[in-house]
Amino acid sequence: MPRRKAKKLNSAELKSNEVIIKRYGNRRLYNTETGGYVTYEDLINLIREGRDIKVVDSVTSEDVTKTILIQLILEEEKRKKAILPTEFLFQLLRSREEAVQDFFKNHLAASFEAYLRTKEEFDKRFRAMLEMASTAPQLWEKLIPGAEIFREILTGKKREDKENIEESKETKNNVNKKKVTKKR
Repeated sequence: MPRRKAKKLNSAELKSNEVIIKRYGNRRLYNTETGGYVTYEDLINLIREGRDIKVVDSVTSEDVTKTILIQLILEEEKRKKAILPTEFLFQLLRSREEAVQDFFKNHLAASFEAYLRTKEEFDKRFRAMLEMASTAPQLWEKLIPGAEIFREILTGKKREDKENIEESKETKNNVNKKKVTKKR
């Protein structure tokens, strides 16, 4: 069978964040951006870095991105990184209805994107609360009478310890003053 020459992709087909990968007949994958062959692991890392990939057949220029993405998921499953529950996969294969296809096409991606945004916002707020919590005992002592007990609970240091430290500082200062006075 004669091989057809791969057509060049026009600029409309290229996205700024998209890496074009050519798949050859021997199943090797060629990264057109770096000019070298890549593995599935390399593609997974590209995607995790936030890059999109478009995989095209080197002969027909057919877009085979979905096929490669599914293979990447299989690679992750082989490494015991269960991405999809088994029951979900059974249900997916059993249903060939348009409604299911519509759900995946229109709703699943949007739901997952919303989940990721929500998780990111939660993480950001949680980190901010942790930062605030580290200074909270000192603020409570200044603003709320009797809040020293919270400091003791959170830090494990008793108020007496703080007072003893302050007393020893005062004693040390007094001793130093007496030494200076005696020298004169």
